Amino acid sequence: MSEVEVQAEVEETASEAPAKGPLHVPIKLHMREEITLPVQERSERGRGPVGRLRREQGMLPGIVYGHNQEPFCFKGEARMLERALGRGGQNAIFTVQVEGVQGESQRTVVREIQYHKVQGSVQHVDLLRIDPEERLRITIALVAEGTPDGVRLGGGSLQQSITELDIECLASEMPSSIEIDITGLNIGDSLHVRDLLEQEDRILTDPERTIFTVLQPRLVEEVAAPEDDEEVEEGAEEGAEEGAEEGAEEGAEEGAEEGAE
Repeated sequence: MSEVEVQAEVEETASEAPAKGPLHVPIKLHMREEITLPVQERSERGRGPVGRLRREQGMLPGIVYGHNQEPFCFKGEARMLERALGRGGQNAIFTVQVEGVQGESQRTVVREIQYHKVQGSVQHVDLLRIDPEERLRITIALVAEGTPDGVRLGGGSLQQSITELDIECLASEMPSSIEIDITGLNIGDSLHVRDLLEQEDRILTDPERTIFTVLQPRLVEEVAAPEDDEEVEEGAEEGAEEGAEEGAEEGAEEGAEEGAE
């Protein structure tokens, strides 16, 4: 089904369904993991020296910047950094601790990761400083939990229109995703952003945006089979008998004519 057909079906379902009040669905915010990141100050600059960090020392280069402070170039153990980034670190809060400097730590989030074009390994990490008390506008993933009753019991289908939400929050309270329990949705139900605002008023996404819709089952026309198979068989037998009789008569006539000649 094309995107245009899906959108038309969503609109048709919404128009056929009677007007309903706000839908109430359980939601759950998953907070960002906090990871301590031990690093060393990096004096290496330029493509050549920085490239040798990984090959010769097993270190990964990075930089911390933001908040009108001087950028801080660092290097960290490559395997440790890759493990941290690979287990959800891209949505984590990193507390950067500089080895040999007591009490020197900075709270950061990942701003950019550069990967090797062929091998896919991490080549460089950009971290952005954050102030725990500042308010940020961020985008978080939207995750569905469960199977709607309209799909499980009614044979409908689930249409998801958006996969992310914009939210404003303190830097110290940044969630990584929002989980929505859609088990109670029935055929014809459409969940909108506005339905979540009573539980989470920090959402900035347009309240009228549709998140989920449970569509009506699609009807498939079946080709009617012959009502009586016996009639078909009888017709075939009659046709065969008539053909045999006609063939016998034609053969007899030809034989008689040849004998007379």
